Amino acid sequence: MPRLNALDHPLVRHFDASFGLDQRSESRESISGLSAPHWWKQKTSRWRGAATDHSTVGTSTVWLCAAGVRRQGDTDDFYAAFMRDVTRSGPQPWLPTEEDLLAGKVEDKILALDAWKLQIHCGALALLAESLQSPSETFTLEFPAPSRTSSRAAIGKLSMSIESVDVDGVELGEVFLVASVLDRKQIKAVDLAVQIARAALQSDAEVWHSTTYTDDAYAFSALIDPAARAYSEELSRTGNLPVESVPGGLRIGLRAHYARKHGLVDAQVEGSSVLSLCGYWFVPTADHTDLETCSECSQRHDQMGVV
Repeated sequence: MPRLNALDHPLVRHFDASFGLDQRSESRESISGLSAPHWWKQKTSRWRGAATDHSTVGTSTVWLCAAGVRRQGDTDDFYAAFMRDVTRSGPQPWLPTEEDLLAGKVEDKILALDAWKLQIHCGALALLAESLQSPSETFTLEFPAPSRTSSRAAIGKLSMSIESVDVDGVELGEVFLVASVLDRKQIKAVDLAVQIARAALQSDAEVWHSTTYTDDAYAFSALIDPAARAYSEELSRTGNLPVESVPGGLRIGLRAHYARKHGLVDAQVEGSSVLSLCGYWFVPTADHTDLETCSECSQRHDQMGVV
């Protein structure tokens, strides 16, 4: 089942708008005669609904609990039927159950995490835009842990700079990203943020080079994805993130690598990683025939002969 609050339905859209941050309760209409809990009318076109933000559904929480169709003068009219049922059986059948409330809390956490990922993604692109404008400077961004509260204590920091490099006579931009851990208790969240930031700049994991910078900081470098450059420039120019630019993770297994025979079969069976001739650690698989072969591995393989 899809999430009901994500359905593209006129009543759901009206419900979202009527309880938006900029809306006041004075503009809403109550259902007369029902007070335990208090109900708000939801009306758009022929659709009708009943919503409540009473303490029975939680603090700072609102639920659209019932919906139907307007049939004025008919016993099946939504409000006539709803008031009749609540008066006869009480409000409990229409209120969210414990399972509903738990599902709502889980969904709130998921939405908070998605919003946090989007902030990290946009933050990385914003740093890229600033770095492209001033290549000689280093720009930094501190970020909090994903949370449903307003807590903004920083758990990590991203520092970025850009250098021009010559690749086969073409001048390209190489990004240098330093990720610092400010709260060791949140190191998993910091690791996730770094993955999202790196993916925003260059999603191919094999392009990145990494090293330990200090005990609490890690340095990464990679050639900038031209698409990431375009996204960052549009974000800087318009303040809007292009719809095709979304938070994601690093893509692995995009190239086939050469590795020494010793331990290769065991690694395939156990799913452990091996060191390629180019220095990239990867998990070998039997199905690699459709992958592009790493050019650096191929060059070293030709120089060394069969290994």
